[in-house]
Amino acid sequence: MLRSPFFNPFSFLLVFFCFSVEGYSQRLDTDFNAEKREESSFNIRLLRHGIIGVSSLQHLDLSAEVLQFHYLTRGGTNWGLTLYSTQTLWRGNKQDLRNTFDFLMNPIGGLANGSISGKIPFKLKPDKNSNLQFFLGSKWIEGPPAPAFRTPRFFDHYLHLGWLHQRLLAEDPLTNSSLSFWLFPYFQLHQSSATDRRRFFDELLPPLAQGYGLEIGIDYNRQLKLSLYGQQLLNATPQSALRLFVARLIVAYRF
Repeated sequence: MLRSPFFNPFSFLLVFFCFSVEGYSQRLDTDFNAEKREESSFNIRLLRHGIIGVSSLQHLDLSAEVLQFHYLTRGGTNWGLTLYSTQTLWRGNKQDLRNTFDFLMNPIGGLANGSISGKIPFKLKPDKNSNLQFFLGSKWIEGPPAPAFRTPRFFDHYLHLGWLHQRLLAEDPLTNSSLSFWLFPYFQLHQSSATDRRRFFDELLPPLAQGYGLEIGIDYNRQLKLSLYGQQLLNATPQSALRLFVARLIVAYRF
């Protein structure tokens, strides 16, 4: 088993702290309230979520949603500002290019990952809803050690834009239990400087990369969440490792 050289005691303490504070949130919130709200609300959330992910690029990682600012309007529109931090616990291949690419393709990946999100409802019912959803953010990614004391880190700026469908599958008020489902097909863009693309991806990925993604998930009791992603960048060099379809499984638990 190979341990990531990116893991350090500071990161461990940061993750431990995030798991120890009160709060609640997730990348895709579920809300089945079809009634018009009397007033808008604003929340600042620190999380107690443990998030574990594994990808087809043979990475096992641990993430924390460090902080979220959340604003909900009377009409049901959601706005948020969220900060994640992810550390690789294990990697199953020795290719630096693929290891770095895994952070780029992880929606919550990077040493630091900040995003602005918006969810605009189209149709709201007590047991299902449809929304326009977007995430616009930047990831601070650490690649392999660079020669000549050059920094091994770079920024990737991204956009995820798609249609979000959520459905309540089962609910029992007597036991306070519920099971819900979501589906989120989306278009994605990733932008970095041409210099960083050459340094970290051998010109196999253009400065502006575009592709698609699909997220499917279930939420049990708003506590245990299971998400499955499938993604591909379409304008990477054909037949290269960066043109592969990448799958990722993420499990999040609220303590």
